[in-house]
Amino acid sequence: MEFTALFLAIAIAMLVAWRGPRPVAIGLFALILVACVATFLHHATDRLTLSF
Repeated sequence: MEFTALFLAIAIAMLVAWRGPRPVAIGLFALILVACVATFLHHATDRLTLSF
């Protein structure tokens, strides 16, 4: 679910970058970058239950 939201946010940011003002596009990019890093760190710190 969160990856779908990130994908839609990136698509919106690309549309804003294409047609909208530059400061808004840069702000959206920065916000999405923080969200992507937070999502990565959330999943990178999960314990894996491996059984060999």
